[in-house]
Amino acid sequence: MSASGEIPADAGPAARAEIERLRGELRRLRTELRRLEGVVGQAGDVIVTADLDGRVIDWNAGAARLYGYARDEALGMDVSRLYHHAATQRAMMRALRERPDEVVRRDVRVRTKAGEMRWVGLSLSWQRDEAGEIVGTIGVSHDVTERKGLEAKLRRLSITDQLTGLYNQSHFFHRLEIEKERSRRLGHPLALLLFDLDGFKELNDTRGHLAGDELLRGVGRALFDNVRKELDSAFRYGGDEFTVLLPGANIGMAARFADRVRLRVAALDEGVRASMGITAFLAREPGQQLVAEADQAMYTAKQAGGDRIAIHDPEQGGPRLLEST
Repeated sequence: MSASGEIPADAGPAARAEIERLRGELRRLRTELRRLEGVVGQAGDVIVTADLDGRVIDWNAGAARLYGYARDEALGMDVSRLYHHAATQRAMMRALRERPDEVVRRDVRVRTKAGEMRWVGLSLSWQRDEAGEIVGTIGVSHDVTERKGLEAKLRRLSITDQLTGLYNQSHFFHRLEIEKERSRRLGHPLALLLFDLDGFKELNDTRGHLAGDELLRGVGRALFDNVRKELDSAFRYGGDEFTVLLPGANIGMAARFADRVRLRVAALDEGVRASMGITAFLAREPGQQLVAEADQAMYTAKQAGGDRIAIHDPEQGGPRLLEST
């Protein structure tokens, strides 16, 4: 066949048939290529191809919709600009190098042109040439922001007391182990406050559960208002019992915190008061022992008439009342 594509006049029948077959195959391949380009371009998934330097070499319509960059803007751009954290990209590439014949899948946070943070489910693999040599990466992803939001909401619900908005008891024991380990590792103090409400049952019995629920919500607000944000953790331990973990707080700091909360509780209803027990974590002490010590101290405060604070005193080997304020 000549450079112009014409069949030579002296070509035999077999050669002519083979040339026609090859022409037909070429037309089929071109048609298939256009079809695949259209599929990739219009696919709902986000498809981004990059070279070994991390520069974008292909960018479909799904990528343009998610990230806000037109194709012309995206081509040649460093893909690291799309990741919310550079460490995430490094981790993905490290996993890809460790498993070169596999697809690395992970939910990652990305950043759009407008600066919006989104979550995508990313599948990343090597792109290879005809000889099987690695020439770049191809990432196929889809927006999972809504799913991640629902998962986060479910996690919050699973650890939150719905009445007060405080953490619940199951999360208390989880946080207790975390804070104990942090206290051991850093050598920082850790205090635990446990209290319940004297007169709460009588309030429920005489004024009803709606009044009781409102008072419990008031206790929750008192704790929210007094905890150190991003440091302390407050919990509804069960019924009318509450706990607070106070990392970095010694007994004196914990007692001052407890007294502020005690006064807030007393202001909620004239018939309800708080009996409070405080203990400090000692290295290698089991979590249940810490709770038992705070519970004993709380019982001591209750036996003294309530509206009091008692602490577990290791030197005394048990609880002792603090002076009334």
